Amino acid sequence: MIQPSKLDAVKEALVKLGIQGMTVTGAKGFGRQKGRPLAFLGLLDLEGKPFTIDFIPKVRIEIVVNDDITDQVVDTIVSTAKTGTIGDGKLFVIPVSRAVRIRTSEENEAALTIEEPATISDSRKK
Repeated sequence: MIQPSKLDAVKEALVKLGIQGMTVTGAKGFGRQKGRPLAFLGLLDLEGKPFTIDFIPKVRIEIVVNDDITDQVVDTIVSTAKTGTIGDGKLFVIPVSRAVRIRTSEENEAALTIEEPATISDSRKK
């Protein structure tokens, strides 16, 4: 989970590292800060209390990589996404026991390898 404003920089850094694909989804969440008070903008609720955004927008990036480059990918994401402020996000590293490319039934490392792009007409010939 990273700040949305960091997505392009993180993507560029990962592509330079050789990452060939990722899945990105929008998310909302909060941590210790329990949301973001907006009093500094002069926004108050009907009771005169600072208006608070309860959930902060985030971007979830999902990447599956071989074990031998996991640390390098983690270091790249952290160094690129880090602003040093509360809300920079979290990174979770979890094991993947199996990967299957649905189209070809290839598994594990073969399922993670990006093939040469096929054209639409190539895929219709099959």
